[in-house]
Amino acid sequence: MRLAYKWHGRLGWILAPLLAIQALGGAILLWMQPLPGPQESPAPVQAWAQAVDQGLAELAQRYPTAKFEYVNLPGRVGAPVSVRLLASESNESGWVDVDPVNGTAGVLKPDSSQAKTVLYGLHERLLLGDTGIWVLRTVAVIALVLVLMGLRVWLRLHHQPASTPLRRLHRLIGPVAILPVAVMLFTGFVLRSPEWTSAALSAWSSPAPAKPAVAAPPPPSGPETATLGQALAAAATALPEVRPIRLYPPRNGQVRVRMRGDEWHPIGLNNVFVSAVDASVLRMVRAAEQPLSVRYLNVVYPLHIGVMPDGAGLPGALLARVLWTLLALALTGLAVTGTVQHFRNRAKKPTTARRPVECQEGQPQ
Repeated sequence: MRLAYKWHGRLGWILAPLLAIQALGGAILLWMQPLPGPQESPAPVQAWAQAVDQGLAELAQRYPTAKFEYVNLPGRVGAPVSVRLLASESNESGWVDVDPVNGTAGVLKPDSSQAKTVLYGLHERLLLGDTGIWVLRTVAVIALVLVLMGLRVWLRLHHQPASTPLRRLHRLIGPVAILPVAVMLFTGFVLRSPEWTSAALSAWSSPAPAKPAVAAPPPPSGPETATLGQALAAAATALPEVRPIRLYPPRNGQVRVRMRGDEWHPIGLNNVFVSAVDASVLRMVRAAEQPLSVRYLNVVYPLHIGVMPDGAGLPGALLARVLWTLLALALTGLAVTGTVQHFRNRAKKPTTARRPVECQEGQPQ
């Protein structure tokens, strides 16, 4: 008990700033995402395909040395096609919106001018590159240990009157927020460690029953003449029951089209691979056919970012955002109240009779 109380306080105030920044930053990012709106049914794939081809052709002329990372297709009526453009010799990386009706490309919005991009970098890497990932992994593990220590302390002390209002507030928030906070920390660690998670799930899951091996057809040889719009149209025809979400540039003669059906994951787990030569469908990987090392994202990612299924609509999305925001505020409140109480105890320590803080509240030594 004494050890848990001691290290809960010592480690808690050290992690408090990072936990508060991560919690509040995540809540802000959540509200910066567009709320779900009405979708075209069926999706205007042919119009999107034409807009993608026209927009990318215009961007290729405007930024001849730049490359695009992927293309996001509209998720609601009136939304533009968004192109993620990587840095060129004269411009930094950023986003360009393409009008889905006439295919005209807008101005480049560089990352440095986008608050959302900066917040993403802070939330996902602490603006420290790969080092930030390791820092966040460490913080998540230590914070989970602190949650367990705090629960142990609360179970021993909750029946005793709190000595200060801050301590009382800390005790009130803790037991209410402990489970969702633990879920948020665990999902954050998993998302920051995809290679470890995939390896662990691959080793843990039992192999599926063997199916007759069917070799995927090799991509036709020749120059890459198929456009992304043609690949999009071919993928939508091959899987008409799902909705195209994202297009990736050709790689090894194939264009990957990511699509979403009834998955919880906002980007979907269905993939169609289309030849970059003649726009023929090479293979399809449906969400249900993905291995467990990929399917886990259908739960972990939406849980962490507060995404509700499409069937929940606008009320469900608003409710999720409010709940996730309250969770972020609760985690921030725990960090602040715990830190202030820790330094108050340190300030009072020289005037006490060197007795542990918990003993002053009636605990046996």
